Amino acid sequence: MSPTRRQFAQGMTAGLAGLVLPATVSSSASAVPKGPNPNSGRGLDERAIQDALDAVVQWPAVGAVCSVVGPAGRFDTASGTRGLHANAPARANSVARIASVTKGMVATVAMQEVERGTLSLDSTLGEVLPGLWPEHEDEVTLSMLLNHTSGMPDAIWVIMRGQSLFDLDLDELAEVVSRHYGQRELVELAKQADWWFEPGADYGYSNTGYVVVEMMVEAVTGRRMPELIRDRVFRPAGMHRTRLEHGTLVRGAEMQDAAVRPHEAKALETIDQSIFASAAAVNTTAADVTRFYQALMRGELVSQQTVDLMVTPVGPAVQAGYGYGLFLVPDPSPEYADEVLVGHDGAGFGSVSLALCSRDGERAFAFTYIGRPYWQAGWDQVFAKELDLMRTAFVVNAAGAPASRDRLVRGNAAAGRRAVAEIGARGARLV
Repeated sequence: MSPTRRQFAQGMTAGLAGLVLPATVSSSASAVPKGPNPNSGRGLDERAIQDALDAVVQWPAVGAVCSVVGPAGRFDTASGTRGLHANAPARANSVARIASVTKGMVATVAMQEVERGTLSLDSTLGEVLPGLWPEHEDEVTLSMLLNHTSGMPDAIWVIMRGQSLFDLDLDELAEVVSRHYGQRELVELAKQADWWFEPGADYGYSNTGYVVVEMMVEAVTGRRMPELIRDRVFRPAGMHRTRLEHGTLVRGAEMQDAAVRPHEAKALETIDQSIFASAAAVNTTAADVTRFYQALMRGELVSQQTVDLMVTPVGPAVQAGYGYGLFLVPDPSPEYADEVLVGHDGAGFGSVSLALCSRDGERAFAFTYIGRPYWQAGWDQVFAKELDLMRTAFVVNAAGAPASRDRLVRGNAAAGRRAVAEIGARGARLV
């Protein structure tokens, strides 16, 4: 439901001063990193981060949450309002839908099963779920599903009748995303499309591939993914406000998705996240996302050897800089110019997320905004500001400065109200 991750990674790379993207990451978190210049005088500049976040939350974006953590401390903050028609400000600990940032978390559970020996990266669809997709069950492996090289088509595009988001009727969109979808129903819907390419021959981003990963993990464990990921990822990482939801219930959610065009806007009041299942159905705070990436990169959820596998693109996925549930982009900080950040983006129906972390787990950034643009120029406009926020977060997040106090900062409600007023004014002029 967004530009392909190949396009996203290329856009990120182009936006980060043309830095070269390495094919692999340093093989061990214990390796001595290229540290910041102790004489640089920079630290976790909260004002710079807040200013960059406030710049994102101008029409069409409505509200945003952000978490930045590093050697100089933690800064959790927000800007704008919690919804299109909300007066309450977004809060640093507001829960939002993070869409495909979910994939790294689900891939972690799958890799835990690889470590346990119940699955291997070479496990085929037919070995674990015989009969689910007979034509390709002997060719498609867990590895291919995790790094989007299986060629499996995506049910989302079938549901949306192959239309670009920019062409969708927003009322129709709201209706489609409010109904429930079962796992096997999503697979059957995906079967209505042609298989994209021979398994292992190319890269093609498929949400349905992660629905099948979920089904494979559930088959070998006998447990549902929402409970597995809670017990094995969320709780160990200290993610106490995080849930994987397969329905309309969003416990603790405060950031309401909204779709925005120049002359219309639609609050998506009911989204049944079964449409994505384990591909993109986590709801959480920005701070919990940074906790996840730090725990993962530090080897607290899987071994460092497994993390190395997850952050190393192989085969056709190298062209997209995509490992297992994680992509790689150049680190924009001059002190780390030869290194990469590991993470994922998320593009939901009315929200957009980005999360990145250094391989040693020392520096992490997570961000979600609501008020997704449904036209190209609007998308490009906000994406540029999103990149600037990410650059700011990592460039100012250097050691060599006194530790910043950990604190929560309330959002800028005025910025969100300006966004809503701008939407209303444009609509009124149309009338």
